[in-house]
Amino acid sequence: MRKYLIAILIIATAILSSCFRQYNNDDTYRKGWTLAWEDDFDEFSNESVWSKTPRDKQHSFRYMSDSESLYKLQDGNLVLRGMQDPEGNEKLPFITGGIYTQAFKANETKRLEIRARINPTYGVTPYISLFPNNSSENIVIDLIEQYDTDEFIYQSVTSQYTTTEGMPDNPPSSALVGVNPIEYHIYGVEKYPDSVVFYVDGTRTKKYPRIPTKIPGQFPFNDLDFDLYIGLRLDKDTDHAGLPVDFYIDWVRFYEPNSVNLTTDEN
Repeated sequence: MRKYLIAILIIATAILSSCFRQYNNDDTYRKGWTLAWEDDFDEFSNESVWSKTPRDKQHSFRYMSDSESLYKLQDGNLVLRGMQDPEGNEKLPFITGGIYTQAFKANETKRLEIRARINPTYGVTPYISLFPNNSSENIVIDLIEQYDTDEFIYQSVTSQYTTTEGMPDNPPSSALVGVNPIEYHIYGVEKYPDSVVFYVDGTRTKKYPRIPTKIPGQFPFNDLDFDLYIGLRLDKDTDHAGLPVDFYIDWVRFYEPNSVNLTTDEN
């Protein structure tokens, strides 16, 4: 059964890779959107748009550090690094780099794209995620989570409805997308009042809609301000031999609708 599932994934990856190559030279999927802001990381200023992610008890931020060794500019990329703590701290054996900035406002229709590539290793999860600003609720929009050396990524939403209420499948809250993480890909998301729509290299991969339901917390994504977080998540089982590990961010772009009619995803 496992071999059968792997075979299906390989075929799906090949098909999607072909689609991704096609869309790399075709930006018609951006029709209706106007570029509002971009950062090509020709320089990096912690005090302007981006902030370094502080250490926190939340899993994604457990080993965050502001050490300059974790942030570098290389060939037009911002490179975020994960490595062993040079001071040999047993309680915090790793340090990782991460950045965040303001992303989506409540009731705002907006598109976000990030071009990035990954240097994968075991026990490391690069992520590009949207977290609510000033909220401790378990609400997340994940443009990408990539585990170990997997040649696929997860795009998903998390909410009270999908976790506490036990409803991750109605509607499906996540999608598995085959990619070669070593290569650059454009990971995108559009946020509407009634849906969240994901893309990879211009290919639409998933839509999570607002649905009629009495179960609480099904679609909180239009009601909150969200910040964009980019970083690396390590855990106690991370392979020390595979470190340091780097996450290459080529650019980040935000788009706004160029028409007042672009307020919902109709498909």
